[in-house]
Amino acid sequence: MSDENLILLSQSGDNEAFSQLVRKYSADAYRTAFMVLRDRDEVEDVVQESFLTCYRKIKSFRMESSFKTWLYRIVVNRCYDRLRKLNRENEAIKKMSLYLKNGSEDSYGIESRLDLREIILGLRPEHRLVLTLYYGMDFGVQKVADILGVPVGTVKSRLNSARNMIRRSLTVKPL
Repeated sequence: MSDENLILLSQSGDNEAFSQLVRKYSADAYRTAFMVLRDRDEVEDVVQESFLTCYRKIKSFRMESSFKTWLYRIVVNRCYDRLRKLNRENEAIKKMSLYLKNGSEDSYGIESRLDLREIILGLRPEHRLVLTLYYGMDFGVQKVADILGVPVGTVKSRLNSARNMIRRSLTVKPL
């Protein structure tokens, strides 16, 4: 059954139709949230909250975008909300971690040996998210911009910055 039919049925109160949407998109929502949050418990909470928000607001969904785009937008916003909360709670630890990382020459040698996945996970959330949506979910630049609610130029800039950061991280300096 098409997304449009599932949405129309969901809007008329068919819970099974909404369950089908959840099954169809839960893995992608989880993967997207994981690339931002990197914590399985937090990701599960965010994805659950996102689908709950979709369920509560499905009647107001006007099909101006795809359900997938709408869901991803909700997931991304929930991730950023969660990050803001976590960042407030962990600011002191973060500052200490950055200080130790920048203060040690040995840390570069260790980091230069990390695999690509670890390098990507080390990027800022907005860079990880753009990479995930663009490469991992095969969305075009315009679709990524729509999902994130940012201009196309911002998506292009973040993609370029992320690629450059990865390239620098993969460059091995002699010890």
